[in-house]
Amino acid sequence: MAADPVSLFWRPTEARAITSLPWSAGGPSLMAGTAESALRLIPLYAAVTGIADDVSIMPWHAYQDGGSSGSTRLATQPRILTDPGVGIGRIAWFNQAMMSMLLKGFAFGIVVQVGNAGQAERVAWIHPDRVHIDETGPLPVFRVDSKVIEQGTFVYIPASVMPGSIVGLSPVALFRLQFTKMISAQQYAAAVYAGGIMPPGVLRNAKQRLPEGSAEVVKARFKASVANRDIFVTGNDWEWSALAVPRDDATFLETIKAGATEIAAIYRVAPEDIGGSAGSSLTYATVELNELKRNRRALMPWVNRLEEALTALSPERVYVKGNMDALARADLKSRMEAHSIALRIGMETQEEGRALEDRPPLTADEIAQWQNLYPPRGSDRYVTEGPLP
Repeated sequence: MAADPVSLFWRPTEARAITSLPWSAGGPSLMAGTAESALRLIPLYAAVTGIADDVSIMPWHAYQDGGSSGSTRLATQPRILTDPGVGIGRIAWFNQAMMSMLLKGFAFGIVVQVGNAGQAERVAWIHPDRVHIDETGPLPVFRVDSKVIEQGTFVYIPASVMPGSIVGLSPVALFRLQFTKMISAQQYAAAVYAGGIMPPGVLRNAKQRLPEGSAEVVKARFKASVANRDIFVTGNDWEWSALAVPRDDATFLETIKAGATEIAAIYRVAPEDIGGSAGSSLTYATVELNELKRNRRALMPWVNRLEEALTALSPERVYVKGNMDALARADLKSRMEAHSIALRIGMETQEEGRALEDRPPLTADEIAQWQNLYPPRGSDRYVTEGPLP
């Protein structure tokens, strides 16, 4: 694969293995600061980790592009798909990249090991807070902890980008105001529920004019009296009027639901999956259809970005695909019917169908027994239902 000086993806140069990075591997834990604070919102955590987990656990495979003769799955899968991380497994590696893109708008990693053919074998994802992208020159310059990273030694996968820029847009940064508002509302509602925090209001003496300076004393005594849901004991002259009286757990749940619906819109997931409200009822839906809808709206854009990046790391005529169908797994009867149709119209072989069901190919004896019990259509021993006696 030829070198591309303006590529955002790593291109193989020479076989090498880097055992240490030129900077400290330390730094903030993944998604520290603003993003970490935002993740304390249960709906945001559910939306982000749900997408990241789905993309991470789906099967990923490399294929040889055979042109007109079709594509075939590589018998030996590349290490970038089986063991791509340093000190972590494949699922955690994919998860790190997804969390970085979902929260910060991009994933940036250093190629730390390549194979004998020059293809990337391992990539170490860098915390995005440590990455700075300078777009002032003719080519973007990437820095990690102020150190310039040479072209051809890194992988960069942006999320949504604006014209004229390659910097991925961070949902947490774009919707900082909404997230801050939701966190504050959640903390307030939780404090009211757990500790009896007083809402804004007016404490008034209808019959007496308070002496100069006595208002602060009265207010302090009143707050101390009602702290932790204690009872307020008063004479005939005092009355309390709340400006906004929270309804304890109802207020808390309504705050969560409203925020969850906004987060669902940002990440294009079903609101009801993360505690929000869909706003309408479905007259007909199935688990499989819901999964297909989630695949198309919430997962496919991220899967396609990873496919493009991993294909760029592969040798010529080799491409990488994520198997999204594995996430929308139908019931057994529907799968068998689909395999039967695919076998009849030549879309798959028996071996391919069994492989999709995680079953080994039939042996010669098993094939002979199967053909004896279930003769092919057109045979004089063919029956429409059940095995022959």
